[in-house]
This record gives sequence, structure tokens and C-alpha cells, in this order.
Amino acid sequence: MQVTIEAATRAEAELIAQALPVQAQARSWRGFGVVRVRAQSGSEAERLLDAVARSFHEHRLRWARVRYGDDERVFRAARRPAG
Repeated sequence: MQVTIEAATRAEAELIAQALPVQAQARSWRGFGVVRVRAQSGSEAERLLDAVARSFHEHRLRWARVRYGDDERVFRAARRPAG
């Protein structure tokens, strides 16, 4: 199954790619960062999703979206109150 990970920038996608349990390369597409990898099973896709979640929180990324099969998961940074 194809797993597509999108981030706000290529630099953010590179941080995510480095955290994945498989070898992956970040690319730039229409100004966004994109990482595409193959998962052999649903459980492998879940491991990739877990790695993206850890990287997202560790690096305090702005947003990331993971699409695999018919599923999609979006991570968004919490908005800070103006003040």
C-alpha cells in the first residue's frame, strides 16, 4: 500500500523522513514537502503513522497529513492565543 506523508515544507518532510522505520526521501511538490513510501501491511502503515506522530510532536511541526489506503490522519499544531 502506498503511504503519502505531506508537510508544510520540504525541510519538515525531511525531519519526518529521518524518523521513519524505513528508508525514505523527502521531495518538494507545489511548495509542500512530500514523502512517499510503501507499506507491506496495515500494521506497517500504523508503525509509519506512529513515527510521523512522534516526529511531529518532537519537532513541533506546523502540520502533517498521512494518507494510506482509504485512511487519512492530519496533525495540526495547536494555535496559540493572541496576546
